[in-house]
Amino acid sequence: MRKELIDSIIETAMGGEGIDREQALLVGTLDREELLYLFQGTDRIRDKFKGPDVKICSIVNAKSGKCPEDCGFCAQSSRFKTDSPEYGLLDVDKIVAAAKEAEAFGSNEFSIVTSGTAVDDRKELDVLKEAIRRIKAETSLEVCCSLGLMSLENLKELKAAGLDRFHHNLETAASHFDKIVTTHSYRDEMQAVRNAGEAGLKVCVGGIFGMGETYAQRVELAFDIRDMKTDSFPINFLKPLPGTALEHLDYLDYHEALRTISLLRLVLPAIDLFVCGGREEILGQGQDLLFAAGANGILGGNYLTTKGQDPKKDIEMIENLGLRPVFQSA
Repeated sequence: MRKELIDSIIETAMGGEGIDREQALLVGTLDREELLYLFQGTDRIRDKFKGPDVKICSIVNAKSGKCPEDCGFCAQSSRFKTDSPEYGLLDVDKIVAAAKEAEAFGSNEFSIVTSGTAVDDRKELDVLKEAIRRIKAETSLEVCCSLGLMSLENLKELKAAGLDRFHHNLETAASHFDKIVTTHSYRDEMQAVRNAGEAGLKVCVGGIFGMGETYAQRVELAFDIRDMKTDSFPINFLKPLPGTALEHLDYLDYHEALRTISLLRLVLPAIDLFVCGGREEILGQGQDLLFAAGANGILGGNYLTTKGQDPKKDIEMIENLGLRPVFQSA
């Protein structure tokens, strides 16, 4: 076992700046025994920068289906024939009710997610603004939105209504992007993130792993996001859904999923790392190791088009590890 190499990687990350590309690529060469040793270190890094708190985020699929984009992983694209539900934007009362339900089972953050390229319809923007105002007034939740390739002007309106955070995934590395999406560019994705930052919002940017990318491309994405200086990184693992362009792929290997979490903690020691889609399918009964690998947050409840784990089981898992689920936003 290459303990000295691993200890050196951990020591670098403990300094707070994160490991360099060469060290990140070396993480990809560790065997399973070495990974387990690495996780002892990433657990210490998580504890140093994040303590025992585990953040729980919830989402509402506020507008579903009929999306003109061709993202190969997404069941909501109109380019694919799937069983994904289709409906327009929920009304304010339904969005607020979903937020209150999420708070009741322990979430500290709530995200409103919509399908489509962006929300630029005036009526829909007004619904979102009112929903944000009410959630901020009637709950203690931090409010996030995931609305696509939003303009700076519209994001400023949502910020003025009380929006705390904007979520927008880059999806995958720039060098792999055109194999996953062709209807818009990686540059478009990055501009949406920049718009959110310029609007004064906290920014949550991540990706989806297991879409046929190489380990080196996972490193590439990690460093792109580090350069953007974002606050949170949602880690998603591909769930190959019938009817989508990526339905033929297999789930990412369990140990590769954990390696990916540890890579991101080492590159981004102080960021909030949330494990979201694909958590139950890939990690299964071994989900407890996601925290040792470096995560300090999870997405609780259901996902956009698929069911999630019972929130009570999530909280029980967290508490059994001696960690503390965060029930209220700071």
